[in-house]
Amino acid sequence: MSGEKTKASLWPTGEMVGGLLFCLVIAIISFLSNTFIYNRISALLWAFVYSILAVNIVPPSEKMLKGANYAASNLLKFSIAVLGLTISALAWVQMGLVGLIEVLVVITFAMVAGLFLGKVMGLSDHLATLIAAGTGICGATAIAATGPTIEAKEEEMGMAVACVTLFGLIAMFLYPFLFTNTILGSWLHHSEIAAGVWCGTAIHETAQVIGAASQIGDKALAMAMVAKSIRIFSIAPVVIILSAVFHRRRGSESARGSLVPFFAVCFVVFTLVNSVLLWIPATKAVWFPFMKGILKPAVTFLMAVAFAGVGAKVRFRSFAKLGFKAFATGFAVAILTAILALVLVIFVYMPANGI
Repeated sequence: MSGEKTKASLWPTGEMVGGLLFCLVIAIISFLSNTFIYNRISALLWAFVYSILAVNIVPPSEKMLKGANYAASNLLKFSIAVLGLTISALAWVQMGLVGLIEVLVVITFAMVAGLFLGKVMGLSDHLATLIAAGTGICGATAIAATGPTIEAKEEEMGMAVACVTLFGLIAMFLYPFLFTNTILGSWLHHSEIAAGVWCGTAIHETAQVIGAASQIGDKALAMAMVAKSIRIFSIAPVVIILSAVFHRRRGSESARGSLVPFFAVCFVVFTLVNSVLLWIPATKAVWFPFMKGILKPAVTFLMAVAFAGVGAKVRFRSFAKLGFKAFATGFAVAILTAILALVLVIFVYMPANGI
C-alpha cells in the first residue's frame, strides 16, 4: 500500500495522465463529500475509501496504475514535505525529550515483541523482523529498507507488507473513533496534542498516521507528524543494526544501511522555516494569511490526490494470502504497541507536559 515504497519517475510522464486524472477526480469528489455529506470524515479519508472501492470493483489498467503509483509516491512525499510549512516548530518543543524517549521506547518494544512473538509462532527470523520493523518504524518503507539488508525473500517481504497494511488501515479508522466516541477520549483529556502523539507513535504508515490524525484536528496532525518523523529517522540506525546482526550470523560483511528519506528531512526543515516566518513581524503579516488561506487548503487537496493513489494500491485479495501465523503475529504486535503507546502518553507524556 505504501506510497513511500514505490519508486516512480521524478516527474509525471504522459502514460501517467489517466491515473493522475483518476486521483484528481476522486479528490474533488472527496472534498464535496466532506462538505456536503459528512464533515467528520476528512477529505483525505474519503479519497482513500473511494479509491479502494473503485479499484477493487473495477480493476484498473496498467497505465492507470502508473499514474496512481506516482500520486502515492512522489506526490505524497512532496505534500508531506510541504505540510511542514503549515506546522510550527512549537510542535517539536511540545514533543520534547519525554516524547522523544517515549517514541524510542515504543520502537524498541515493537522490535523485541515482533521478534519474540514471531519465534513463538514459528515464523522465520526474516519475516518476524520485517513485521516488527514495519509495525514499529514506518510500515512498508521500513520493510523495503530492511528486507534486502537481511536477505529476506520476496514472499516474506510481501507478507510483511500485507500484514502492516491491514492493521495500519484498521488503526487509521479505529484510533480517531476511539478518541471521539469512547472513554479513551476522557483518558486523554480530550487533548488533540495527546491524541496526535499516540497516533504518530503507534500507527504504521505515514499516510495512515496522517489519515487518522487529520480526523482529530490540526494540532493532532502536527504532533502526529513530529512523532512519526522521529520514527522515520530511526530507519537508518535500525537497518544498520539489523544488518550487522544478520550478517554476523553468516560471517559476511555488513550491508549498508538506508538513508533517512529526503521528504522527512524537508518536512523538519520546513517546520523551522515556517516558524521563522511567523516569528518575524514583517514576514508574519504576509505569510500567515497566505499559509492559512492558500497554502494549507492546497496542501490538503494535494494530499487527497495522493491518498487516492495510496488507496488504488490496496487489494483485498492480497490480505487473503496472509498466513495465519503472520496475521496473528502482526495483530499481536500492533495491539501491544498501541496499548504501550497509549499508556506512555497517559502516564508519562501528559503529566510531563501538564495536559
